[in-house]
Amino acid sequence: MNNKFYLLTLLLLFSCESNETFESIIESNDIEKIKLARKTIVASQQDLNTKIELLDNRIEELNENPQLPIVQVVSVNPSRFDHYIQVQGSVKSDQLINIYPEFSGIIKNIYVKSGDQVKKGDPLVKIDDGGLKEQLSQLEIKFELTKTTFERQKRLWEQKIGSEIQFLETKSMFEAQKQAINQLKKQIQKTLIQAPFKGTIDNVIVKLGEVVYPGRSNLMMLLNMDNLYVESNVPEKYISSIKVGNKAILEFPLIEKSVSTIIRQSGNYIHPINRTFKIEMDIESVEFGVKPNLNSKVRINDYSNKKALMINQNIISVDSNNEEFVYKLYSKNNKDYVSKTTIETGKSDGKNIEVISGLNQGDFIVSEGIRKLVDNSRVKIIK
Repeated sequence: MNNKFYLLTLLLLFSCESNETFESIIESNDIEKIKLARKTIVASQQDLNTKIELLDNRIEELNENPQLPIVQVVSVNPSRFDHYIQVQGSVKSDQLINIYPEFSGIIKNIYVKSGDQVKKGDPLVKIDDGGLKEQLSQLEIKFELTKTTFERQKRLWEQKIGSEIQFLETKSMFEAQKQAINQLKKQIQKTLIQAPFKGTIDNVIVKLGEVVYPGRSNLMMLLNMDNLYVESNVPEKYISSIKVGNKAILEFPLIEKSVSTIIRQSGNYIHPINRTFKIEMDIESVEFGVKPNLNSKVRINDYSNKKALMINQNIISVDSNNEEFVYKLYSKNNKDYVSKTTIETGKSDGKNIEVISGLNQGDFIVSEGIRKLVDNSRVKIIK
């Protein structure tokens, strides 16, 4: 209706200034005359728009009780934003082993029990040597005689007395018996199982008098609680943002504890089936009861901005073009209006989201009363 009114008014204005009708000018095919007519109409349209705007403003000024949308606004100010991704993890230790014997025999002594603290080299289990010590004693007696004979033959050979074959036979017997003694000592050493590192004994399985076999009989578990870490599998889509040195928070729901740490290692291999890569994070202290294989929630800081413009996600609307927008406050003639402002958003913390473009520090945007608004609406602000 307004467009028809504008066109009719313009035609009347034009016809008043000229004896020719609008139709006759078009049918004249005179391009200069047509351009002039268009210029006249455009000028008249601009003048009418200006007058209409003045009338609207005057109406608003004289209207004592305008029915304006009531809104609340918030200021957009920069703040620190740390974004985290969450994955599952598990407590691990590189020094956690099951101890197996290297010698077959009957368990003669068990020197530890579950929960004992041991140092590297402490005795754990003694296996009966089956007479190896007696064999060693007899072999050492024979070796002393062979050694004396060899040393005598060596002195004679150095004086060019005797045959070379006698010297070589004595030397061969001496070295063979010496090697046999060393081998027997190594076998006897295997009957005493010692702690390979400092740690805590856990789950002693073996019993006195039990027969054990190499590689088959699990004796006990030894673990070092000083070198625990959390291992986690991270989806490959984060490979560009998860790096060594990233901050992380380890949460242990079962014991209701958490600890801050950093990523100490980020894997370079992506598993072909689950499309993840491994990361590791140190646990500085185990005083709060962390145990190997305890499940953990891992929150990894993959993005930070010291001056992020954060707004509540509920403030944001989406138009028919699938573009996000907010209503930004502006003033005109001492009155408050809002404009539809398209924005680009980034990462979210679940409640607030970072605005990458479209807003500036100090802008005021509508936080309540959004549904009743249209672009360039005049509004009433309440505190």
